Amino acid sequence: MNLKKAAIFGAVISSALILVGCNLYKTSGGETGSTGTATEQTETAPVSGNLITYTDSGFSPAQVSVKVGDTVTFKNDSKANIQVNSAPHPAHTQFPELNIGSIATGESKTVTFTTAGTKKYHNHLNPSQTGTIVVE
Repeated sequence: MNLKKAAIFGAVISSALILVGCNLYKTSGGETGSTGTATEQTETAPVSGNLITYTDSGFSPAQVSVKVGDTVTFKNDSKANIQVNSAPHPAHTQFPELNIGSIATGESKTVTFTTAGTKKYHNHLNPSQTGTIVVE
């Protein structure tokens, strides 16, 4: 009887691990890639999308690609306020549209891009945390 319980327990645990693994590769729309095959993307690889989430470890994804006229949302999921500003630090003069200022914990702010280019930003309160938006 113990062997049967162990087999059932193993099947349940295996199923749970498989389901958790599948969720790691979902896109923001909740679907897997177009082929149905999961592919891993590194944080520095550009991804299409318009949501940048900030956590205590920095911006994610670190690079996004959008079209001219698209809106990008910065969401603060960290334990402290952040301040999003454009490069270079501390002048913040290169991409003024990215000087969106302070974002409190749990809040979001958006910016709409009207010109093409590669735009760099950082958390002014921790300038080592950076990101890039490629506007095509």
